[in-house]
Amino acid sequence: MQEGFDMHIKQCRFLLNTLNQAVKKQNLPVTPKLCSGILIDQYAGSNPYTAEITVNKIYNCRLFRPILRRLIKHETKHMDQFQIMARYIAGMAGNVDAGINNFRKFLIRKFPHFDGTFTFNKNFYKDTVARSGVIQEGHPQFEKAKEYVRAFKEYPDLDILDDLNVCAEKGFKEMLKHKRAKSKLYKNNLLEVEARKAAKEK
Repeated sequence: MQEGFDMHIKQCRFLLNTLNQAVKKQNLPVTPKLCSGILIDQYAGSNPYTAEITVNKIYNCRLFRPILRRLIKHETKHMDQFQIMARYIAGMAGNVDAGINNFRKFLIRKFPHFDGTFTFNKNFYKDTVARSGVIQEGHPQFEKAKEYVRAFKEYPDLDILDDLNVCAEKGFKEMLKHKRAKSKLYKNNLLEVEARKAAKEK
C-alpha cells in the first residue's frame, strides 16, 4: 500500500516538474493549474476559461511519461497563446478590467457552454497583464496576437455533439465529410501548429 502511495507522489512530482519546465521554456508570465481528470478520447487538454491543464487520469502512470511530457508542453503552449490573446484584448480595451472581461466574452462566443459551466479565472489573466503588460500596436507581439485571435475564431468545433448533429440532419456520410474537414482545419490551425512544435522541443 505504501509503495503505491509513493509511486503516486512521484508521478505528481513528475507532472509538476514537467509543467514548470514547460512554463520556464515558453516564458509564461503565470503558471496554469495542473489537475487530473477523466477526459474522453484525450490524453490531456487545456481550458483557457479556467486556466487549467487537465491530464487524463487513465494515462497518468509511469508508462505514459514520454507522451505526457509532450502533451503538457503542447497544452502549456496553448496557455501561452491565450495569455497573449488576453493581453492583446486588454490592450485594445485600454482598461485592464474591461479588457479581461472582453476576453472572457471572446472565449464564450466560441464556447458558449463555458458560461455557467466553469468559473472564469479572472485573476490568472489579471496577473498575466500585471507581469507582462498589455499588447498594443507597436508591441513586438502585436501581429502574433492578432494571428492568434484570428486562428481561435477559425478553430473548429471538436465536440462530438457537433458531429452527431450533422449526422442527425444530413446523414452518416455527410458527418464523415464534416469530420474530415474539421480534422484538416484543426491540423492546419496556427494554434495547433505551434503547440505541436512546442511539444517536440527538448
